[in-house]
Amino acid sequence: MLKELINSDTKLICDALAEKGMLTIHDLEVITGYREMYIYLALGWLSKENKINYVEKDDDLYIELNA
Repeated sequence: MLKELINSDTKLICDALAEKGMLTIHDLEVITGYREMYIYLALGWLSKENKINYVEKDDDLYIELNA
C-alpha cells in the first residue's frame, strides 16, 4: 500500500518539476501539500530510477528532472 502511494507521489512530483523546472524540497511541499517525509521517500525512489538530479545553488538544494 505504501509503495503504491509513493509511486503516486512520484508522478505528482515529476509533473511539478516538468511544469516549474528546478524546485526545492520546500517548494515541493507547498505545491504538493505533502509532508516532508513523503517528499523524501518519493525523491529517493526517483533517484534510484535516475529520473532526477540534485543541484546545490546559493546554499539551497534544488531538484530537477533528468534531461
